[in-house]
Amino acid sequence: MRFFDSHMTQLFSGLNKNSAMGSFNFMDYAAIKNGSYGKLLKAHYAEQAKAGVDSDTTSKVKTDRSKAKIDDTGLSALKKEADSLKTSISKIGSDDLWKAEDGKYDSEKIAGAVKDFVKDYNDVLTKASKVNSKAVGRSIDSMESMTDMMSKSLSKIGITVETDGKLSVNDEALKNANPGSVKSLFAGVVSYGSQISDRAGEISRDAIMNSSTYNNNASLTTNLFGTFDSTI
Repeated sequence: MRFFDSHMTQLFSGLNKNSAMGSFNFMDYAAIKNGSYGKLLKAHYAEQAKAGVDSDTTSKVKTDRSKAKIDDTGLSALKKEADSLKTSISKIGSDDLWKAEDGKYDSEKIAGAVKDFVKDYNDVLTKASKVNSKAVGRSIDSMESMTDMMSKSLSKIGITVETDGKLSVNDEALKNANPGSVKSLFAGVVSYGSQISDRAGEISRDAIMNSSTYNNNASLTTNLFGTFDSTI
């Protein structure tokens, strides 16, 4: 294996120490896979298999294949709704919504923005219920806990937290709600709206991190360097 070790050392010596992949050339990787290096790798692991050795690299590949069965359609839909929730919250907190004319706020416009938030919030819960992910589940639980804590304040502006965790709106109560109460709930860095926006961001990131596309791309780096580590 000295021949193999020396050539692998030359190949990876060009990697930038400050970067996970550095200047690695995937054309070189293809040549390794299909050429003499690939044959050496196959021979190396064939010897391990005969000896009954279960390499770390092999186990990682099996794990990545199981992750590839994740429902990417559901995760993609969840990410879309989580991003929409962040957008609807930002609109409620925008300065444009709170520009008063003749000392009065546009109650119709404010109510519409809040109803958009409620719809997007409920859509996130619906999409999340169809995704099997512990990370997503934790972020959803955190979001619902925050909403439960603020249920009394929400009820004052016409929003009710139902037993299934979703929100419902009393149109009349919302239109007659004190604009200051609505603004304090959704505008500002420490507001309820800001906290829910943060949770929505977490859910969006969780959806990406749990997708098979992300895992397959990440596994390329993991398996490549796992192979390198096992040969030195």
